[in-house]
Amino acid sequence: MFILVGKPLLWSLSFIFIHLIHTTTLAQPEFLSYFCENASNYTVNSMYQRNLKTALSVLPTTNNGFGFYNLSTGQGNDTVNAAALCRGDVNPDVCRSCVNDSMVKLLQLCPNQKHAIGYYDNCLLKYSNKQILRTTKIKFYVFLANRQNSTDIDRFNGALGPLLKKLRGDAASGGLLRKFASGNTRGPGFSTIYGLVQCTPDLSEEQCSDCLEDIINRITLYFNGAVGGRILLPMCTFRYEIYRFFNKSARIAPLGQL
Repeated sequence: MFILVGKPLLWSLSFIFIHLIHTTTLAQPEFLSYFCENASNYTVNSMYQRNLKTALSVLPTTNNGFGFYNLSTGQGNDTVNAAALCRGDVNPDVCRSCVNDSMVKLLQLCPNQKHAIGYYDNCLLKYSNKQILRTTKIKFYVFLANRQNSTDIDRFNGALGPLLKKLRGDAASGGLLRKFASGNTRGPGFSTIYGLVQCTPDLSEEQCSDCLEDIINRITLYFNGAVGGRILLPMCTFRYEIYRFFNKSARIAPLGQL
């Protein structure tokens, strides 16, 4: 069971997410979370709407080979910047299906907003009339936490921290095509902690490392003792659990015995 929390000043956004998610159609799977920016809207049959439809129709053809899609079309205030990122361990068919579902779902949920983002477990989709690549500007965080706590919080955190630190370095140095890493380590007792981190590959190594460091440092604030959790941002994310939640074919880098 997961719960949604957010920045202290953004609790209203969290409640908006919950309300909207439960009042949408069932044609596509529900997002883990999504956001529609109401500060800038477009009208029906406007140039922006036409550019958005064009961008989303072409976006699936822009895969860089590792599940990252991006496209810009239009000019001035009617420019549409769109990007999608699949989790680094999912296969191409799952990735493609997730991106396609995201495009349909996000247009349903954000029918006239120029800026929107939707998170699925396997991918995210974002579009805006503003720059969305090579930026780490954060408007809000999405926190998802497991309700179950470890029986030995100090040892659990002592094992989790080094794992995510190592994965952060591996992902940040991943190059221009993919910034993704997964791994596991020994937790308290006979448990195993699994972790996954990822950045959009348009970020520099420093930007990716800084983004992941920021969200990983929030673990003791929001997940202290929880045996599973994740933070979602448009440009980076992490997740950890006490069960393997990523594809078995993903590269596993055991951290060792702690």
